[in-house]
Amino acid sequence: MKFGDLRGILQYVPQFRDKLFIIHLEGSVVGSDNFSNVVLDLAVLYSLGVRFVIVHGADQQIQDLNVERNGAELFLDSDKPTGRDLLEISIEAVSRVTNTIVRELTAVGLKVTSANAIIARQRGVIKGVDYPLDGKVEKVDEDCLCDFLERGMVPILTPIGFDDVGDSLVMNEDSLVFTVGESLGANKVIMLTKDQSIATSSGVEYSVSEARSVTKNQCNLSDRVNLLLRKAAQACEEGVERVHILDGLRDYAILAELFSNEGVGVMVHRDPYGEIRQAKNSDVAEILSIIRGAVMGSDLLPRHSADIFSCIEDYFILEIDSNVVGTVAVHACEGFVELACLFVKRNHEGSGYGTRLVAHAEKITRELGVGKLYALSTQATGFFEKREWRDGGLEDLL
Repeated sequence: MKFGDLRGILQYVPQFRDKLFIIHLEGSVVGSDNFSNVVLDLAVLYSLGVRFVIVHGADQQIQDLNVERNGAELFLDSDKPTGRDLLEISIEAVSRVTNTIVRELTAVGLKVTSANAIIARQRGVIKGVDYPLDGKVEKVDEDCLCDFLERGMVPILTPIGFDDVGDSLVMNEDSLVFTVGESLGANKVIMLTKDQSIATSSGVEYSVSEARSVTKNQCNLSDRVNLLLRKAAQACEEGVERVHILDGLRDYAILAELFSNEGVGVMVHRDPYGEIRQAKNSDVAEILSIIRGAVMGSDLLPRHSADIFSCIEDYFILEIDSNVVGTVAVHACEGFVELACLFVKRNHEGSGYGTRLVAHAEKITRELGVGKLYALSTQATGFFEKREWRDGGLEDLL
């Protein structure tokens, strides 16, 4: 790691300290060669003061154990009732995965506990089919989980729940993750999965509405990831700030996703993501820094700090995770408004941030009751034309 990378990471530390994450570990991730790296990522989060609850599955282990016992594959299927044989295999497989997680996290200094904090109930009869051994969350014991977290412990929840008389029920792990996240008002839900469509996705961001649109249009994502996107959108509407779906077989996936602006997985966030605010004097150095390359490339006119200080109230910045990623100036004159100094950091191009900054300038123009908004540019005419701006001349400013 370069020292510059460390500086970049440090800016996130105050934001994440004492925040609550729900970490979902697929059984296939726990059973992979990369799990030791996942454990180290979790140890880093723990050392930075991040509180988290782990919810794990056991999909791979259930299949492996069934092959070992019966010589055939047996899959958990939410559309079919779980049989008694599969329930017993699931209980044993889940226990093995829990023990693995506890052992590995304890080895890196974390305090871990397997928490009985979920009260379940039978799924009941659905479309005429009875599911007596399948369960869903009746209640999350929030006080129990919060008590463990306050004591510096990492609670582990499993997809085997118990009803009020102590009977074991097989839970859907994805639903369990999001229910716990919503119940606790988690800042983040992080899903570590083994899925090729996630492995080939990097730095993708969706708002709630965009995530739903993607699932409707059947993009190049697996059925399960599409399902996760729908659940993530719902979770964000129910209070979870962000959901991250990551390749659990990728080294440094958690750290690379959290400690960089770009990310390495798929993120769903509340609408809107990022904040556009009026610039302050303390932002001038950052504005000059991010536009320096554009000025050198003649994409923007040169500006000095005194120029920006003199009309700081005209400048607006877009922040992502408290980092400035874009800027725009809105200079109002009698009868018209100039849009100037529009720039988005190179590594954020194509994310729609430029469009949001232009929309903000248009909104200000309307609020001022001015009918004309113009921009002087020789390099970005295509950008503005896509947004239904038209070429103009001096006569338009008269």
